[in-house]
Amino acid sequence: MAAKLTRRERERQRHRREILAAAQDLFARKGFDKTAMAEIAERAEFAVGTLYKFFEDKEALYRALILDTMRDFERELSAALKTPGTESEKLDRYIEAKAALFVRHIPTARLYFAQTAGTAFLPMAGLDRDARAIYEKVLGSLETVFRNGIRKKLLANMDPKMLVLGLEGLTNAFLDELIERPDDFSAETMAGMTKTIFFERIRLKAK
Repeated sequence: MAAKLTRRERERQRHRREILAAAQDLFARKGFDKTAMAEIAERAEFAVGTLYKFFEDKEALYRALILDTMRDFERELSAALKTPGTESEKLDRYIEAKAALFVRHIPTARLYFAQTAGTAFLPMAGLDRDARAIYEKVLGSLETVFRNGIRKKLLANMDPKMLVLGLEGLTNAFLDELIERPDDFSAETMAGMTKTIFFERIRLKAK
């Protein structure tokens, strides 16, 4: 059981969330390069000096936003892959969870892709070591599900590593479209299209 946080620790976490929310809003509206720490402090209603007690500079603040988002993805996607059911059902839940996470984190996704142009289909290219480790953990769990599904003859006998790359490439391509045309896509549409396109050839029919 996790230790109960003290009142001071809870307040510090709340202040950190408020700073990150203010930064995310300003980065989304003005862009990362045109946003100053003083503006973030004003939006969060803190003194500039208080911001530097949490983050040493604007780059550290950006990194915290990305890491927090990655941890949210890891937590929910891992839960989807660990829930009871067949490997096929787990993959369905993974796709649905990832689509919903895309929608929830559109502002951070826009910021990330703006700062790392050209990584829409290979997102790890723009991640630092800690964020890469989180993402690789999710991919490892996903590969295990594919491997088990192949072993149980629920999925076609293909290289599970290639299946992971294929599924991630497809879902990340939908993310890119969602960022560009949010009114044309929903989490349900993205999940449904991914299942139709990706699983048409690899999901084996029960005999």
